[in-house]
Amino acid sequence: MPKRKNWFYLVVAAIAAFSVYSCMVAFRKPFTAATFSGQSFLGVDYKIWLVIAQTLGYTLSKFYGIKFISELKSQNRARLIIIFISIAWIALLLFALVPSPYNIIFLVVNGFPLGMLYGIVFSYLEGRRSTEVLGAVLATSFIFAAGFSQSIGKYVMQAWNVDEFWMPFVTGCIFILPTLFFTWLLDRTPPPTEKDIEHRTARLPMNKEERWTLFKTFWPGLYC
Repeated sequence: MPKRKNWFYLVVAAIAAFSVYSCMVAFRKPFTAATFSGQSFLGVDYKIWLVIAQTLGYTLSKFYGIKFISELKSQNRARLIIIFISIAWIALLLFALVPSPYNIIFLVVNGFPLGMLYGIVFSYLEGRRSTEVLGAVLATSFIFAAGFSQSIGKYVMQAWNVDEFWMPFVTGCIFILPTLFFTWLLDRTPPPTEKDIEHRTARLPMNKEERWTLFKTFWPGLYC
């Protein structure tokens, strides 16, 4: 592949990865724009329960992702992105439909699939000589997307008079088409070139034995 053309694809991949992850945050963060004032459960502010619930799902997802992401095959990545975001979106619908405090559990469900999306998106970027630059672009979405999605959530409540329980689901509706488009675009990213593999080695799915070998080799750094 000509050098100029290769860089064009890498720029597109960086934009697509940034955009996919930013869209994902729109299914995770908007509820924080609501106050849920005057509501509590077991003497604890209701919104605190929501934050804890989603963080719990997100954290459990990261541990499960050690196995899931390492075994991931490239053929299914785009479909998994759409499936995981759809599960999170449906959880937001159930959060709106089920009365509080019983709907708290749906933010655990919301957080779990979203916690694995970074690993899936990053798998498109890894194993390249430019991975560090591409990863840096992806990481900037953490800063941008959280504030942007909260702003959209506030706009939905103020301009469209949407109830704060329905706001997260409605905000997700806004990002469905962009999610589909940028996932499609990301999935068109060419695989690493021969020179990339020569410098970084091929990224292949790992089985249980290979994961243990990796852990035994690098356990001091991983433990820290």
